[in-house]
Amino acid sequence: MKSKKIRSQQQSNQDIFDNLSDEWWDENGGFAALHTFNPLRIGYILDVIGKPIKNLKVLDIGCGGGILCEPLSRLKAKVTGIDENKKAIFVAKNHAKISRLKINYINGDITKNSPKEKFDLITCMEVVEHVENLDLLLHEVSHLLKKGGMFIGSTINKTITSYFSAIFLAERILKIVPENTHSWDKFVKPSKLKKELLNKKFSQIRFQGVFYNPLKKNWKYINNQLINYMFSCKIK
Repeated sequence: MKSKKIRSQQQSNQDIFDNLSDEWWDENGGFAALHTFNPLRIGYILDVIGKPIKNLKVLDIGCGGGILCEPLSRLKAKVTGIDENKKAIFVAKNHAKISRLKINYINGDITKNSPKEKFDLITCMEVVEHVENLDLLLHEVSHLLKKGGMFIGSTINKTITSYFSAIFLAERILKIVPENTHSWDKFVKPSKLKKELLNKKFSQIRFQGVFYNPLKKNWKYINNQLINYMFSCKIK
């Protein structure tokens, strides 16, 4: 019974992203919040790495239509993007072609269709809160990173505040994202994520709270991780 429920949730997410497939590059569409998040995400990545990203091999897990892959590619990183959603990958490939960017896109599940190469940096933005098996995801990430490689991502904390903000307010009231995009039971507390990362031999684990203002339509760093947060760590 539980497996049927999980499959139903997975299909629901796939249907949502299928329906939004034409909006990946519409900055005022269903992914508007991700577009406004991008400058902060790129800034965080560059700050954590502390060196030019040029020529680094980067894997973006859950790349969607390529919103993060493209700016990383423009910074001269060697980018690979992977996503389970076939339509998203189709959009990403076409947009990269139009933008004259060389990005390797893969349609598949990272836990089943893992690339055969290793990477200097793996990003995983707004993905952790959708996965069924966090342990398996982190296992794959740890094996895909070169020694000393960085893992950087963003996700949603599991708090009453995050439920009100990310689900009740964002989905049901303000319609920032489609209803049923998120499931509160999949949200991950920083303490749990840190424990899982330590178990996979990650070190230098850092967390940074971020906040989306729906009125100003912008993101900023904040001093708590009650709702959204970014994380970074290094494989030993």
